[in-house]
Amino acid sequence: MAASVCELPNSTWEGLWDSLIYADDIKLKLLDYIHATLLLSDANVDFNLVSWNRVVLLHGPPGTGKTSLCRALAQKLSIRLSHRQVVISPCSVMYSHARLLEINSHSLFSKWFSESGKLVQRLFNSITELVDEEDAFLVVLIDEVESLTAARAGAMAGTEPSDGLRVVNALLTQLDKLRHRKNVLIMSTSNLVKAIDSAFVDRADIVQYIDLPSRDAIYEILRTCLCEIVAKGIVASIGSPMLLT
Repeated sequence: MAASVCELPNSTWEGLWDSLIYADDIKLKLLDYIHATLLLSDANVDFNLVSWNRVVLLHGPPGTGKTSLCRALAQKLSIRLSHRQVVISPCSVMYSHARLLEINSHSLFSKWFSESGKLVQRLFNSITELVDEEDAFLVVLIDEVESLTAARAGAMAGTEPSDGLRVVNALLTQLDKLRHRKNVLIMSTSNLVKAIDSAFVDRADIVQYIDLPSRDAIYEILRTCLCEIVAKGIVASIGSPMLLT
């Protein structure tokens, strides 16, 4: 299956935002970016003067919560959109609901020559159909994006399959088409940012590094885990004030 779609907000991810702990203000920075894209879209800012691509790239070591952060951002965005009251311009769109579409990058590759690029094209045709619903906001999550955007230099040098070149070209073309649509946001994650084609990285409005948790963040993660199992009665509380603060 090339992609899965779920409605937002989703009860599965309730509380996910608060459970993600980082050393700095990464979450607020990303939320501010999303708010800025909505603001610019509502005001019908001229793309020829102020350009943005609606693409976010999170990269860093495995296991740092990049995919979870994308899901939490989509959940947070859908909740904010449902409470949106201010209309900035007559052309503003009030979104009745939101969706998250997660792309399975590995399923877009075929053993048949030139077929992979066609699979990408068909997937984005389906995405375009969802985006055509102007009262619905769509968040597209491309996990392990390096699978679809491997640097084309290798293909040109003959060290990588030429079919990979078609996949990258097809993806970049589709992203360029979506950047003019108000009701879509592309979020991507990668463990190998150096393997990504520079043209994709250049299209990302934010390239955010997600580092391993700091000592303080590790403590806070462990503290919240212990508080949860104490609250559920799995272990008995010893009444430590430091643990519960």
